[in-house]
Amino acid sequence: MWTALVVILVSVAITVVAFLLFGRSRAHEQADDRDSDSRGFLGAVISGLFIVALAFYMVIVWEESGTAEDNAAREAAAIADAYWQTTVMPQPQRDHIRGLLTEYPKLVADKEWPRLAVGEPDERTTETLSSLHSEILGLPTTPDQVKSARERALERVRDITDLRRDRLDQAGGLDHTGKLMLFGTLAGAVCMIVFPMLIGFTARVRHILQMIVMAALLAFVCVLCVQLDQPFSGVLRVQPEAFVSVAEELAGIP
Repeated sequence: MWTALVVILVSVAITVVAFLLFGRSRAHEQADDRDSDSRGFLGAVISGLFIVALAFYMVIVWEESGTAEDNAAREAAAIADAYWQTTVMPQPQRDHIRGLLTEYPKLVADKEWPRLAVGEPDERTTETLSSLHSEILGLPTTPDQVKSARERALERVRDITDLRRDRLDQAGGLDHTGKLMLFGTLAGAVCMIVFPMLIGFTARVRHILQMIVMAALLAFVCVLCVQLDQPFSGVLRVQPEAFVSVAEELAGIP
């Protein structure tokens, strides 16, 4: 929040100073009337490109956020399904597997999720998942009920592993297309401020006020876009609600 405010204030200050220093007098305004149509068209093109880049970028981050939420829900569902398979498993493996399945979502929510903001996994979570896989592999293949539960639990563990890998990949940030759209958005925002100075902008009060509002809005949009570059950080970050819910659900299963 404070970072966004500082960026906006600095952008506004730079814009004001630049237009006071380089803004032209009103005497030049009439001399350039014949070029106003071409300048207006070029300005509209720059604005249009900025809006297109921003729209594509928002679609990309929206889809990334939705995918992260869906994957978290699917991972939590796989944990619950694996837990239900333990009802026919022999002791002491059943208690060991249940303990690991109960611990895993708690570790994801409490330990790993905060680290996703910097794109890093939690080693203890990794070890717990590996131990879970080893425990299930060590189950006997007879009788048929145990064999069926073992195979189903292994499938769920593979699903959990794949979904966790996807989650860690998303925590690494946007792909090349997303980064390109982010760069286009930031570059477009800068051009919309620099362009009037390049073509000549009169330093009249109403013009400066107009550019102050424009600079503040564009700075806010740029800060928001940068904060949305991965779904596990920023103001709109995905929360580990699915893992918290499944941990509570498992605690109530006898």
